[in-house]
Amino acid sequence: MLFVFIFCVILLFHFVQQNRYNTATQLESIARSVREPLSSAILKGDIVDAETILKGIQPAGVVSRADVVLPNQFQALRMRFIPERPVPVTITRLFELPVQISLPIYSLQRPANPQPLAYLVLQADSYRMYKFVMSALSTFVTAYLLLTLMITVAITWCINRLIVHPLRRIARELNDLPQHELPGHQLALPRHHHDDEIGMLVRSYNRHQQLALPHHDDARYPVAGSAHKAILTALDNHQYTIWLQPQVNLATGTLLGAEALLRVRQPDGSWALPEGLIEHIENTGLMVTVGYRVLEAACRQLAAWQGRGIMLPLSVNLSALQLMHHAMVPDLLALLSRYRIAPGTLILEVTESRRIDDPQTAVGILRPLRNAGVRIALDDFGMGYAGLRQLHHMKSLPVDLLKVDKTFVEGLPDDNSMVSAIIHMANSLDLEIIAEGVETDAQREWLAAAGVTMAQGFLFARAMPPDAFEARYFSASPEDEKE
Repeated sequence: MLFVFIFCVILLFHFVQQNRYNTATQLESIARSVREPLSSAILKGDIVDAETILKGIQPAGVVSRADVVLPNQFQALRMRFIPERPVPVTITRLFELPVQISLPIYSLQRPANPQPLAYLVLQADSYRMYKFVMSALSTFVTAYLLLTLMITVAITWCINRLIVHPLRRIARELNDLPQHELPGHQLALPRHHHDDEIGMLVRSYNRHQQLALPHHDDARYPVAGSAHKAILTALDNHQYTIWLQPQVNLATGTLLGAEALLRVRQPDGSWALPEGLIEHIENTGLMVTVGYRVLEAACRQLAAWQGRGIMLPLSVNLSALQLMHHAMVPDLLALLSRYRIAPGTLILEVTESRRIDDPQTAVGILRPLRNAGVRIALDDFGMGYAGLRQLHHMKSLPVDLLKVDKTFVEGLPDDNSMVSAIIHMANSLDLEIIAEGVETDAQREWLAAAGVTMAQGFLFARAMPPDAFEARYFSASPEDEKE
C-alpha cells in the first residue's frame, strides 16, 4: 500500500509537470507571434499601438496576464485578460504556480546589438492549473483507494485460503476427534503445505503421536487405530514384500547391484505399488514400521546371498521419517549384527520429496551408519532434500553415491544441461553416479559417453521377485556365483 501511494504521488507530480511544460509551450508560441510587431511599436515609442497588439492576443483560457517590462525592471505595459481567482498558497508553493515565461524584445534595425529593448512576460491562469491539479489528485486518490481495496481483498483471500482454512480444518479435526481414536491419530498434510510451517507442524504432530504410542513386544512398531491395524495385519500376513531391480554396468551390461522396491499383493493376486501408497503410509504414521520391515527383508536377502558367497550390493530407500526416528540407528545396527551383513553391501538411499527440517541432524545420523559399513546414496538427486539447495552441505555429507533422478534422465540426450551439471559436481566430489529411469538406447549411450558407469531402468530390466532375479542373474554353479 505504501508502494502504491508513492507511485501515485510520483505520477501526480509527473502529470502536473507535463501540464506545466505544455502550458509554457503555448505561452511561448503566443509570445513569438506578437514579438515582431510589438518590438516595432516599442522602438517607435507608440504605446497605444503596443497596447493594441497586446489586446490582440487570444488567451484561449491560457494567458491571464501580459506585461512589458523594461530592462531597468520598470513595468511599461500591463494587460489582464482573465479575472484573478484565489488559489491555495500550499498548491502555489508545491507546484510552483503561476506558470509564466519571459521573452526578450530586440530592435529590428540593430540586430547586432544583443541588448533587448524590453521583455514580454506572459503568465498562465493559475486557477486553471489548480483545477487540473485537483482533478489529477482526485483521480489518483480514487485509483489508490481502489488498488488498496483490491490488494486488501486479495491478501485477505490468500491468508484465509492458505493459512486460516487449513488451520481451522486441523483445529476442527482435533476438536471432533473421539477420545478412543486419539492415540496414534495422524493428520493428513494439507495441499500446498508440504514445505512450509503448517507442513512442519503437521509432520511434528504425527511424529510425536507415533512416539507416544505403546509398542509391540519387539518394540519396533506402534499399535494404532483401525487404519494402522489394517497395514500391520497386511505386514504380518506377508502382503508386503520387496522386489529387486538390477543396477548394471552401462558399457558391458554386467550386474553391479540391485535396488529393493516395495510391492503389495493386490486382490487379484498380483504384486504392485499402488499410486500414493507411500504418502498414505507416511500420513498414517507407519512409515517407520513399514520401512523397518523393508530394511529387515533387505538384510535377510543379503544374508542369504552372502551365505552362498554372493557379495552383490543391495540398495534400500530410507525416508526422512525413518532417518529422523530416534530408534533408526540402533535398530539398523542391530539388523547388521543379527544378519552379519558384510560391510559395503548395504546401501541406504536417502530420499525425501519434502523438506528435511534439520539437514545437520541428518548428517549426524548418517555418519555412524557409514562408519558401521553402510554405504550412503543421495536418491532422486536434484529434488527435495537431495536438491541443489543443499550443495553447501555436500562436502561434509557422509555420502558415497549420487542417483540422478529419472526426471532429468527422461530428457536425454536433447536436454542434458542438468545431468551434465550433476555429473560434473559428482566428479569434483569423488562420488559414484547411478542414473535411474534409463529407458532408451540413446539415453544409455549419452550417459556412457558422459562417464556414468552404473544405471538402472526398464531398458535393462523391470523390478522382479527375488527368486526370478536370482534365476536370471545367478548361475547354479558356486564358482560362477562367487564371480
